[in-house]
Amino acid sequence: MANMKPWLNEHGAIVDYTDQTPSPCKDFFHLFMTPTEVIYRLWKVVPPTRSDSKNPPSEVKDNHEDFLLDERLHSEIQRVAGSNTLDYLTNLCQGKIDYLPRLPDRVLLKLIFMLDLEDIARLSQVSKQFRKLCNSDELWKKIYKANSESSITPEVVALADTIGWKKLFYTNKLQLQVQLRRQRTNDGSVPNTAFITQK
Repeated sequence: MANMKPWLNEHGAIVDYTDQTPSPCKDFFHLFMTPTEVIYRLWKVVPPTRSDSKNPPSEVKDNHEDFLLDERLHSEIQRVAGSNTLDYLTNLCQGKIDYLPRLPDRVLLKLIFMLDLEDIARLSQVSKQFRKLCNSDELWKKIYKANSESSITPEVVALADTIGWKKLFYTNKLQLQVQLRRQRTNDGSVPNTAFITQK
């Protein structure tokens, strides 16, 4: 089995996930996986007038080997979290760790920067973490600088602070000149010859 210790979060878990069960239920569940066990908790949401309204959450604990054989727990996790989550937990119990999303953001940004734009768009659809990284100003500022034919003026930086580096990157040169002129007018500054021209 792969060593999970370097990949644990601050609670000592490789998975620490809480969500609401699918409609029409309003229950909440928590999946917690350590290097030795899988813990599943379910909080039933019931009206306060019912006698079981103060019941504690139900909890199931299995070591990794038992979890792989626990069909009842598999069925429950599939019901509340879906088959992708069940497959993910099963793979982790078998030592198949997803290393890429566990890398530090600064490393991931360096890797993403080396991708083609189409691949960045696809990667942004993988998870919330990658959507955030693939749309971050830090990434798009680097992409803009790497692909810019002219020097980046303070006006361009100010515009990027307003609309974001990604939007600025996809703005064509004519639109960019109009937006820079509009920004100077709004700031009350006198128009200069700060147009971006092609070489």
